[in-house]
Amino acid sequence: MLFVYKYTVTGGILVNKFKHMKKILKQCIHQLDESSSLFVINPEKDFTRKRKHLFGSTLMNVLLLEGGSLKDELYKLFGYNLDTPTVSSFIQARDKIKPDTFHILFNLFNGRTRKPKLYNGYRLLAVDGSTLPITSEIKDKKTTIQKANNSDKPFSAFHLNTSYDILEYTYDDVILQGQAVQDERDALNKMVERYKGDKAIFIADRGYESINSFEKIHLSGNKYLVRVKDIHSTGMLRSFGPFLDDEFDLIVKRTLTTKQTNEIKAHPEIYKFVPQNQRFDYFEDAPFYDFECRVVRFKITEDTYECIVTNLDKNEFSMQDIKELYHLRWEIETSYRELKYDLDLNTLHSKKRNLIEQEIYAKMILYNFCSRITNGIDIAKRKRKYEYQLNFVQGFHIIREHLKKAKVPSYICDVIAKEILPIRRDRQNKRKLKPKAPVSFNYRFD
Repeated sequence: MLFVYKYTVTGGILVNKFKHMKKILKQCIHQLDESSSLFVINPEKDFTRKRKHLFGSTLMNVLLLEGGSLKDELYKLFGYNLDTPTVSSFIQARDKIKPDTFHILFNLFNGRTRKPKLYNGYRLLAVDGSTLPITSEIKDKKTTIQKANNSDKPFSAFHLNTSYDILEYTYDDVILQGQAVQDERDALNKMVERYKGDKAIFIADRGYESINSFEKIHLSGNKYLVRVKDIHSTGMLRSFGPFLDDEFDLIVKRTLTTKQTNEIKAHPEIYKFVPQNQRFDYFEDAPFYDFECRVVRFKITEDTYECIVTNLDKNEFSMQDIKELYHLRWEIETSYRELKYDLDLNTLHSKKRNLIEQEIYAKMILYNFCSRITNGIDIAKRKRKYEYQLNFVQGFHIIREHLKKAKVPSYICDVIAKEILPIRRDRQNKRKLKPKAPVSFNYRFD
């Protein structure tokens, strides 16, 4: 993620912001530490004696893990001293902590540092999922996919479902599922149910095409903007047509029903049949439910179109606004790339599912910490060939390195602001990118 900021923050303010964020993070960890018996596997035994690995310090050390082997990481964390603890002792300490502890820490830190920015009075929350492959040596029903005929090797992964604040560049909520049981639509429904805050627009790509989810968001008092299959495909719009094969911006209405009478079959322009295997939570005692949405179709090339379903008001948001809002959704795709490759989420340090969950939540906490720091830095304006932007990747590394230290140096903002990249808006040649597989060297694991 590469940012262009419109205001300048002085070094002193940024240093204070770093100290403030670090203080809040430590306070959140201390709050959990005071009630550590609630977050360990064996409350009567775990972390009850003073040892090298205390509950709070273990949480912080998991947050600060990079991509090296555990032995190298421990040497870095403990200053290459003789009393650096062993890998085995660190793993045993981690294994005492419930994975949900880091999820609670994620929510605590977010709750104390979140400062939402609004777009026309709404938060912009992009929703998406990402697959995180893990070792298949240990198989379970939630994370491991094995074909019935055993023709292929088993595939194990976690599925990361998140809502991402596009304007604050931070993760707002997370639901972790095993790849074998993953359900992105159900994850979206749960995130909507859990959401408390300013009115939001939930922005999502295809895969979240669900009338049930649309109505859940609408009834929650929030808005949705979701890309769906085009009018010539087999998606939901087939039941809402016919449509002109061109750009349009229409309000469509249907009465949803579980019945299939001759009257209903004769009037597809009024009724939409909902089969039993399609989830819809709002029929209650009556087999009819009135549903309304706005469908926006616009060109992206000479012969291809995008279709968006939304409940945004035409008087507030034009077709051009809809295009721009959907385009902003790409920020969550960029954030996943940074989370996996720049914050080392693809270089896990365990085969155990519970320890992997710890690292996933820990990386998301660190991502939000770094993002809230870099979100206050501007690039000094000079006469240059290109306009420049902050290199967020290098900013990540600098912040994480100084988070390990006891004192925050006064020059930290200058170091981060020095890491910049040119903005080449009219680049002609596409960059040649190779997909990166997760790094899974055995020496990283316990």
